Amino acid sequence: MDSLEIHPRVFARHPELSKEDVVAAWSNVYYEAVRPDSPNFPEYLWIGRDARQRDIEMVGVRTETGWLVYHANTPLSRRTRAEVERARRRGR
Repeated sequence: MDSLEIHPRVFARHPELSKEDVVAAWSNVYYEAVRPDSPNFPEYLWIGRDARQRDIEMVGVRTETGWLVYHANTPLSRRTRAEVERARRRGR
């Protein structure tokens, strides 16, 4: 199984999130998309629910050993909600 690494900056910037919250959301992802226009391409956006049923947005990249999540946030940002809505309109 691929490993999951969560950058420490996530918790410094978002103290309302714990490692357990992000791991739970990762395990319960219901939306995934590649961000083709990202300067970090191939960058991915995931949305999942933690144990408290909060939607958590996660952004990261593939590494040699698995995945690195370097952004996580709850509630979903306006930008993320708009990105998901645009993708749904395009039929993704």
